[in-house]
Amino acid sequence: MRRDSRPKWVFDRMINLRDWWAKRFVFPHFDSIGSDAKFIGSRHIKVFGKGITAGRSLHIIASSDAPVRLTIWAAAGSNARISIGNCVLITGGVRIMAAKSITIGDGCMFASGAIISDCDWHGIYDRTEIDNDARPVILADNVWIGTNAFVGKGVNIGKNSIVGAGSIVTKDVPANVVVAGNPAKIVKKLDPDGKFRTRMDMLEDPAALERFMDKAYEEMLAGNTFLGWLRSMFAPTRTD
Repeated sequence: MRRDSRPKWVFDRMINLRDWWAKRFVFPHFDSIGSDAKFIGSRHIKVFGKGITAGRSLHIIASSDAPVRLTIWAAAGSNARISIGNCVLITGGVRIMAAKSITIGDGCMFASGAIISDCDWHGIYDRTEIDNDARPVILADNVWIGTNAFVGKGVNIGKNSIVGAGSIVTKDVPANVVVAGNPAKIVKKLDPDGKFRTRMDMLEDPAALERFMDKAYEEMLAGNTFLGWLRSMFAPTRTD
């Protein structure tokens, strides 16, 4: 598909259905979730376990080939939790798994396939035993986890830091650095006084952003017709 052939009214109804599905079938699995959450591919977002909370403007993008999983697997009475801050972005294939505690700060971003886990899940010698050595993971505000990166138990990642694609992080990462590799090491230092623009800035006024995006889609879809959309699905041409 070269362009979106839907007329604006069809686009709007599909967005409304998408948002209804998320509120009806996904939101109830969170202990709490803030306002203005937007989920794409809600059927492929799996939220399991008691103790999962999220702040406002949580954005999740999932698909059939890249589901998103937020999982708490812990003994009864353990009070395990996953705490997600405001304006967090989670993309396809991300898995966040807690046996004890994972805390995600405001404005964090997770690229496709990233994994966060606070536990090894099996004993080193007894592979049939569930590992009890879970250790909390903390991501400070504005952390960016790259594609297919792994962050393991007991790791703290400082504000603004970036974990490069495919990296394996098993030790703490200070604020304002880029780490990469296996094991992850510092490859660049960021200016702590740099002019960071974060998702908190972008989503400071969600209603205004919504109006801007609606206007943009209105212009992009202008001139599309219902019959033209149907034709593009069943008899596409190079203009579609």
